[in-house]
Amino acid sequence: MKRIIYLVISMLAPVAMFAQVPTPPPPPVVPVEGTIKVEDEKVTITTVKGDIFIIDEFGVRKNGIMIAGDSEALREEIEDLQDEIDDIREESASLAPGSDAYNDLMDEVSDLEDELTALSPESMYPDTLPGDSTALTIGNWRLIVKETGDDDDVDVTFGKVPAIEEINDHYVDPFQTEWFLFDMGYNTYLNADYKTQLEDKYKQMEDLHGWGSFDVNLHVWRSRVNMAKGFIDFNYGMSLEWHHFRYDQNFSILPNMDSLTLATETLDYDKNKFNTTHLAIPLLLGFETKPWDPENSFRMQFGYSPGLMLRGKTKHKLDGKKDIEFDDFNLAQFRHELNYVIGYGDFNVYASYDLNSMFAEGEGPELHPFSVGLIIRRGFE
Repeated sequence: MKRIIYLVISMLAPVAMFAQVPTPPPPPVVPVEGTIKVEDEKVTITTVKGDIFIIDEFGVRKNGIMIAGDSEALREEIEDLQDEIDDIREESASLAPGSDAYNDLMDEVSDLEDELTALSPESMYPDTLPGDSTALTIGNWRLIVKETGDDDDVDVTFGKVPAIEEINDHYVDPFQTEWFLFDMGYNTYLNADYKTQLEDKYKQMEDLHGWGSFDVNLHVWRSRVNMAKGFIDFNYGMSLEWHHFRYDQNFSILPNMDSLTLATETLDYDKNKFNTTHLAIPLLLGFETKPWDPENSFRMQFGYSPGLMLRGKTKHKLDGKKDIEFDDFNLAQFRHELNYVIGYGDFNVYASYDLNSMFAEGEGPELHPFSVGLIIRRGFE
């Protein structure tokens, strides 16, 4: 609210300028009597048409009617405004009555008076602009104030909408949320020595079919907290993640067993697949080179994604017929996964690796799923 009040006063500064210009001899200029009175904690503006604006710690009132809500104490703001008005007075002293600059000022004051007459809560509203910039729109007029340095200096731009172009100051929303993001890649697993070899009784699980062993991740929602103007971000959300393993060998993983058990089949399956489903809570720390321009930005993310196993599934297809079994298949109840993302613009890739084995300890081979793939819908554009 302080900023709104500051903008209203800044916009009315031309009235103060005019009030300090020596009264020109008629004709051609008719004097205009608009005044700004600055007191300890109150500013009173009397316009040419007799409207009275009062700005104090309670808000902004026009002719006794509140047009802007409660504000904080104005003492420091009023002191800054008084300094600004004094500067304007010094600058306006050089304006010669009847000059082109003087007449332009009179035209601006006249137009501004017309807009102030129609001022109401519906016609006045603050705009959100990038960075340390703020705008106030009143009717067809727009005032933009941009802070320029550590000394609280400001640049003021004033004109009719849409004559003024918004300031792009590399602004990034501090908090963002996206829904239903999606990525997909190739899925395999490694043993404790980061190799694909398995012990003899699970040897058939080594022969993964490349096409069909997919990693699919649906991020139901993902939120991002931007820090350091967006160069650093923290991501969190909730995801459903599926590991699909397709085998070339003909065997079955049996349900309801004390440990993972394979049964060799004499049938020649068209498809032999084993799937796992997890509910995950991804947590990632990211770095971005141009957070205000994601289409031309390089990014990296590192994270950890704990997951809860929801179910396992086997699927066999033979001669167009499907045989599906649901069970936990001795899978570990919890998964601890590391994540890595790297990308530029719309092209982004990811990699993930499970720190713990996909099967419960002592109930199956030690296999750590490993996935690489493309981020299809990244969000946060």
